[in-house]
Amino acid sequence: MTTATAASGAPAAASSSVDLNPPPPPPDPNQEEQPPPEEQPPPPPEEQQPPPEEQPEEQQPPEQQPPEEEPPPNQDKQLQQLTPAEEKNLQEQIDKLEDKKLKDQLTATLKEAQAFINDPKTSKADKAIYNRVLKDMQAALKAIQDPKTTPEQKKQVTKVVAGLNEAVKKSLDPKASAADRQSFKELASFMSNALAVAIDPKTKPETRAFVMLVLDNLSTGLLAATNPETKPTKPEDEKKIKDTLQKNANALKVYQDPNSTQQQRDEAKATLDQLRDATQNSQYLSLVAELKRLKAPQECLTSVENRTKEAGWPDGSLWGVADETCAETVQAGAEDTDSAWSEMFQCILDQPFSQCAATVPKNSGP
Repeated sequence: MTTATAASGAPAAASSSVDLNPPPPPPDPNQEEQPPPEEQPPPPPEEQQPPPEEQPEEQQPPEQQPPEEEPPPNQDKQLQQLTPAEEKNLQEQIDKLEDKKLKDQLTATLKEAQAFINDPKTSKADKAIYNRVLKDMQAALKAIQDPKTTPEQKKQVTKVVAGLNEAVKKSLDPKASAADRQSFKELASFMSNALAVAIDPKTKPETRAFVMLVLDNLSTGLLAATNPETKPTKPEDEKKIKDTLQKNANALKVYQDPNSTQQQRDEAKATLDQLRDATQNSQYLSLVAELKRLKAPQECLTSVENRTKEAGWPDGSLWGVADETCAETVQAGAEDTDSAWSEMFQCILDQPFSQCAATVPKNSGP
């Protein structure tokens, strides 16, 4: 900037000397000799050259920083792809399962996951996620076969593995939308992380029990939400339940993340406690009492209880009431206009159940 100012100043000085020298004739030739000074523009460029030399020097450091901050390769080393021996061992662990249906499902999903990992189009980040999920699944299957694992623990871990498998399967479904695949991929990643914590011998017993309980509910909820016989039939309801499951999975992730603040952990724990204690909620208990008053069949009561455990109150409970096994009970409840629950039952008949939470009686607790 200073160089440009000096350059503009030079011609101004020249013009003032021209005005002063015209009277005497000799100076006129001197003025003609002044054109050489006009050739003095070369110096300004020389003065302008240094700045560009300084600019590249200032631009070079930032360009050199990115390569220095390239530790992703190190992360890849931490999550290496399954070796042929590990893949064989994983299949062997699957073959040891007693549930043939689950065995077949896991085998099919394993092949899909391996094909996805080996696809050149798959990003390194996704390769790392699915490799880790498969390794965590392998560890869980080994835990099932461990003689030290109790029958109850085996049953619980098996259920979680089934839910995790469903999440992986849905995340790789080519017929699903990109948003759904991303959602299920995140869910699979969260569940995988939590499962690894739960089966880690170093995990405190109380933490293990809590995490496994939440994983159990998430797994059964995921399976119910994707099972044609129990899944929500309306798109609004399907999205609501999926979002609820995702919210609980996110809470579980925050709760077990060592980098979470105490406040974050407390908030996540509160969310998970609501899910865990959903069947003890006073409004839920009042709803069950109303269903029994209407002589709801046991299948209906079981549906409401299971969906409440899986997706909490009120979303899970409304999901359960909307089940076909409760159809006659819902109709009877809507017709009983003297009951405080009549509006809710009528809403379930006319609207997606996800829009009926506001119709639940406010003072419905026992």
